[in-house]
Amino acid sequence: MMILISLISLIPCFISLYQKKYPSIANNPSIAFYQLQLKELESELRQELILPEEYHQAKLEIQRRLLNSDDQSEKNNSISCDPATNGHFFILCGLICIPLTAIGLYLLNGVPALPSQPLWTRIAEQQKQNKDLVPYVKQLKEKIVTLAYNDPKRIEGYLLLGRIEAEQGQLDNAIQAWETALDQRFDPYLAAQIAELIIQKNGHMTEESFTLFQQALQRAPSDAPWRNMAEQRVMEYQKNNP
Repeated sequence: MMILISLISLIPCFISLYQKKYPSIANNPSIAFYQLQLKELESELRQELILPEEYHQAKLEIQRRLLNSDDQSEKNNSISCDPATNGHFFILCGLICIPLTAIGLYLLNGVPALPSQPLWTRIAEQQKQNKDLVPYVKQLKEKIVTLAYNDPKRIEGYLLLGRIEAEQGQLDNAIQAWETALDQRFDPYLAAQIAELIIQKNGHMTEESFTLFQQALQRAPSDAPWRNMAEQRVMEYQKNNP
């Protein structure tokens, strides 16, 4: 029965395999933007500016956003429907074998009768993680206020503080921390990040985020990987607010 359900669920994949073009993700501004965020996280982890737990949480969040990205544009590259000419045969084999293998492994090693983890348990775990970070956040804030205004570590401290608060859902505090760092030293990429965070908080593009994107574009290099994304945001706002 499980095998039959798996095969039925793959019907849309078979249909799309022969009828749709595969979108190309090359030069996609969203992917480049998220890849840059991942590199920044890895750099901060190596510099011990963030904890490993914070790194993994931030990495998962970036990957989630990447999967939900709707900015991918379809190219004109199409794949032929002939399995013998373009490797569709191997794709079809994968579509069939992967779910069957997963079912087999689950039946052999899993516990089908065990219910999934309830939502309240996951919420409790997240709350525990946030609670564990409270002393660290407090210590970080106390350290930042002792630093001189022109101390580069002050900027790094506010960047780290904003990232932690954003992960905890405290978007207002995160925006305030990042804006403090931006006031000390303007960084186009940081301005774009703040603009995105404002959009996330309000659920739509605002005049404040529009202004930040404009400032970021004016001072960013022409080859900045996030430039296309920022330009799209600006054009959308101008189109909706003539």
